[in-house]
Amino acid sequence: MKNKRTVRIGLRLSGTTLVLCLALGILMALPFKVISQDSSEPLPSESRQELINRMSKIDEENQLLRTELEQSRASVASLEANVAQGQEASQELTDSLTRYRILAGLDPVHGPGIKLTLSEQETQPEPGTDMAYYLIHQEDLLNIVNEMRLAGAEAIAIRSRNRTERLINTSTIRCVGSLIDVNNTRMTPPFDIFAIGDPDDLYNALTMPYGVLEPLGFYNIQSDIVKLDDMELPPYGGTTMLQYARPVDNEEE
Repeated sequence: MKNKRTVRIGLRLSGTTLVLCLALGILMALPFKVISQDSSEPLPSESRQELINRMSKIDEENQLLRTELEQSRASVASLEANVAQGQEASQELTDSLTRYRILAGLDPVHGPGIKLTLSEQETQPEPGTDMAYYLIHQEDLLNIVNEMRLAGAEAIAIRSRNRTERLINTSTIRCVGSLIDVNNTRMTPPFDIFAIGDPDDLYNALTMPYGVLEPLGFYNIQSDIVKLDDMELPPYGGTTMLQYARPVDNEEE
């Protein structure tokens, strides 16, 4: 009996020991397998495909960002070009406005040209002579101003004593008794007539044979011309408001 019990106990111990050894072996093998997967064995196919999908998505996002960046750069370049064009257009508009203001006589100007001084004789003519021939008349100033304009004068002004009047397209030159009215300003000789333009062209136009100055010399009206490298003329001092004239509307109805 004792031997049988001993044999049974031994068999039980052997079975238990075997189970414990198997369990211990499994427990020891599991962490080794996991570590081995993390460090050396390839990932499962599902994990690899997920990683590939994520990388593909990131590549697509990066491509979209590159496209947006290129579009932003193109937009910036377009804005810069528009700003440059706007500046050029603005400068062109400013230049045109300045030019028209000069032509309208609204701004003071300076430049080369001539100064023509007209003066009447101081001595009395012979008795019985008509004094009217020895005076400067409105026609004389008008003829001189028109000749200056034909010669290319870009700005003209007339000075008498301490008053200078800039001439524009609506300026008036007319006789008022023994005086001459320029832009509604009474003036008396001597007159200084300034013209900005090519000095040689202006000088030649006024001194040509049978020109506007030659008849005046017959009646002792003195004319003296000086070429100037630079002169300054004031702006027109009168009103330029229009009451009746309006621009033509060219738009089709």
